[in-house]
Amino acid sequence: MTTIAIDLLGGDGAPAVVADAVARLVADGDAVDLMVVGPRDVASSLLEQRGVGDGVVRIVPAGTGVAMADSPLSRLRSRDDVTVSVASGLVAAGHADGWVTVGHTGAAVGAAVLGLGRVRGMSRPALTVVVPSLSGPVVLLDAGAAPDATPDLLRQFALAGWAYACALGIPDPRVGLLSIGSESGKGDRLRASADELLAEVLPVRGVRYVGPVEGHDVALGERADVIVADGFTGNVVLKGLEGAVLWSAQKMGAAYADPDPAYQVAWDTATGDFAGGVLLGVNGVTVVGHGAGTSEQICACIRLAARSAGMDLIRSVHAALASGPR
Repeated sequence: MTTIAIDLLGGDGAPAVVADAVARLVADGDAVDLMVVGPRDVASSLLEQRGVGDGVVRIVPAGTGVAMADSPLSRLRSRDDVTVSVASGLVAAGHADGWVTVGHTGAAVGAAVLGLGRVRGMSRPALTVVVPSLSGPVVLLDAGAAPDATPDLLRQFALAGWAYACALGIPDPRVGLLSIGSESGKGDRLRASADELLAEVLPVRGVRYVGPVEGHDVALGERADVIVADGFTGNVVLKGLEGAVLWSAQKMGAAYADPDPAYQVAWDTATGDFAGGVLLGVNGVTVVGHGAGTSEQICACIRLAARSAGMDLIRSVHAALASGPR
């Protein structure tokens, strides 16, 4: 059985919403062994209130979380009992197969890098989201871990994203570079330089590079299976997609005088793999969810972590980066 550690104190509704998610997974009978990381008395009380008795899940003591106003690195370096540090440490020590947080993204990235270390050949990790496009899953990275990027960092993201797409079972994944047009060299200086580099190095590694793609290609999925961006641009696109899904559900519901079908589509999207992002480029499965995530979305993040561990994703990323040009 796959073991996943969950940060009890991460997220806007924590710790209660995280305890709700744990209770839901237990009730649903998911084949996941859960380790709840947080203050022992708080975790025990919350789980008992939700009918989760002693011994059903393991509680790993940790004293504090990281608030949105905190400096994440300062917090991580000044204390050794921060939930994200303890959770990533469980993976590093081999006690868990992956870990999940819906808390501070910067703290999650910092804890993963400090606790697990980076994959050789990848200078910064990328938050990677699977978008349920009209043509099938699209791997979008980076979605917020590295706001600034260089052409070579985008090359690293391309190889890591391609490895993820292969692990998902996408045959011969096509890689595209997110830009403002599909013509070669389109976009700002970073995009133009990255386009030249990707066109040069990816085909040598047997990776299909289709060139620049536009924002609508993320939702349509017709041109690329992997779409590469810096973390600033990728995060803006991701949040735009989330808003567009809700807008469409509301408008469709009003137009047909029956909101239920449209909202069901939005709900299914929000509680699938789209609920969280896998941090590619660190030596352990790390999933980061939305800070305002519901218990159902947190459950989806835990399931995503379990599946990522089961598909041996980290080994695939290692292989892709090892074979790529330095």
